Amino acid sequence: MKRVALTSAAGLLAIAPLAAQAESSVTLYGLVDAGITYTNNQKGASNFQQTSGKLSGSRWGLKGNEDLGDGWKAVFTIEGGFRPNDGTLAQGGREFGRQAFVGVQKTGIGTLTLGRQYEPLADLAAQYAGSGFWSPSTHIGDNDNLNQTFRVNNAVKFRSDTIAGFTVDGLYAFSNQASGGSGTGFGNNRAWGISANYVNGPLSIGGGYVVLNHPDTTSNTSGAVGGASTTSGDDYSGALFYGLNGGVVRQQIAVAGTNYAFGRATVGFAWSHTQLDYSDGSSRKFNNYDLNARYLFTPALTLIGVYTYTDGRATNLPGTSGANLKPRWHQFTLGVDYALSKRTDVYLSGVYQLAVGDASTRVGSGYRTIAAIADAGTASSTNRQVAVLSGLRVKF
Repeated sequence: MKRVALTSAAGLLAIAPLAAQAESSVTLYGLVDAGITYTNNQKGASNFQQTSGKLSGSRWGLKGNEDLGDGWKAVFTIEGGFRPNDGTLAQGGREFGRQAFVGVQKTGIGTLTLGRQYEPLADLAAQYAGSGFWSPSTHIGDNDNLNQTFRVNNAVKFRSDTIAGFTVDGLYAFSNQASGGSGTGFGNNRAWGISANYVNGPLSIGGGYVVLNHPDTTSNTSGAVGGASTTSGDDYSGALFYGLNGGVVRQQIAVAGTNYAFGRATVGFAWSHTQLDYSDGSSRKFNNYDLNARYLFTPALTLIGVYTYTDGRATNLPGTSGANLKPRWHQFTLGVDYALSKRTDVYLSGVYQLAVGDASTRVGSGYRTIAAIADAGTASSTNRQVAVLSGLRVKF
């Protein structure tokens, strides 16, 4: 009897630390996505490539929470991106380039977080566009960031709990530069934004607005978003066309969209507007109109179709005596995803893009009408481009 009692007591003592920690949790998670991509024209030649993350960026991370009592929790997430084809870090070589934040959560109110985070459009508006759930359908140059080309540093964000179907998300990201410093001081590379959506049964509707002030200025590369050049390792892509990678004074993005589910099908529509104002007085505008549909043939097999029409405007272009250009792009995407298990799937996607209207891309001393599928890697030498993307994705 004594031996049994001692054994039971020892067992209780062994369990006690676990019980004390039961109100806290830390989860290791991740995803690896790699495949093969064919493009019919990259600067005049076809190309087969072994690629990474064409459907979902490969990542690993840790997230956790601690119960503080009375409905309060402390939360954190650190998440790094990488490329499985060569093992290098993504997001400009950052260790936790996808997300790195800590915060507090109150049941029935929401969550306040601080650190490197997604901007509000990614949280509540991207889901209405094809690029928000199927990366090969990314809008030209990801000009509206609905495929999350960049995250936001130095950010304070509040996301409400869902109340009566409504969710609200707001963010302010500091430049971390003193007023009176170089550039525009306190406003030099800062950002703010807000988004909201409403869900009622099969219907979902939402939108938002984000502003980036001096987002690519070299005078403050440690501000809200990356530095001036998209080729220097940062993750800011506000200026991908007309031959300019720097000089953006202000970027504004507005998004609105809706989804409706009936039976096995979900249809959606999204509109986004992006405006880039430059220090030389020129500007670029993009209006993206996105119609998308998903159909679940079986619990394992999903078919995706997306059509995007992008209406571009460029005014006062340098080197053109103030020319005003009106390029346009049509992009068609058809994709299929097959789940081999709960954690593993394979996918195949075909994309066709047609560039029409005025010239869109600076080539040498002039401008040409060029197609450039965002996930193909390199622009075409003509106004047409076709890409076929395939991959295997494993989640853990």
